[in-house]
Amino acid sequence: MGKLLKFGIALYVSMTLAMLVWTFVWPVPDTEDFKTADAVVCLGGGMSANGTLAAPVLTRIERCVQLFEADRAPVIVFSGGTAVEDGPDAGTQMALYAASLGLPASATLIEDRAQSTLQNALFSLELVPNAQRVIVVSEAFHLPRSWASFKWAARETGHAELSVSMAMSENVRRDPRTGGIRWRILARESIAIWFNTARAISYSIMPDPDVNWLH
Repeated sequence: MGKLLKFGIALYVSMTLAMLVWTFVWPVPDTEDFKTADAVVCLGGGMSANGTLAAPVLTRIERCVQLFEADRAPVIVFSGGTAVEDGPDAGTQMALYAASLGLPASATLIEDRAQSTLQNALFSLELVPNAQRVIVVSEAFHLPRSWASFKWAARETGHAELSVSMAMSENVRRDPRTGGIRWRILARESIAIWFNTARAISYSIMPDPDVNWLH
């Protein structure tokens, strides 16, 4: 048990260090560096009960619109459910902001159910069932988990060959007043990686899985 505990701790520390290196070392790629994809997927990441999107989400949307304007994909999927029951959904709110930036309605797809990154992946891929390549947009610290979630969802939906590219909106969230790094979010992400892994495995081996398990 002692050896198993040490192995678990070492694995956790290694994964956390890898996430931090990815967050602070990976450079922001230019939009022209991305291969043309079938869709850009904008992940929801914080919204108040009245539908006000968090500042990092606005940055994600802006990055998605930049990719569209650079002809990296013909459509953007905005993925995110409600913050409260019967409240506005993040997918629609994100699409509205994108429209204010000039994104045409013909290039907009809305996924309004997802409550987790795993659900973001499953539900978004349902909207682009024939896609061969997608570009997923989020902050750098969240992208490794997002990539794994979309590759898992692709296998679950019978599209294991799907290519997933990652586009950084920004590296990490910062305090809007001081500019300081929000280390608590990084700590939460270091745990969420393992929590999502456990949920994905459980869902995959269930004989009759309930998608709400992925909430």
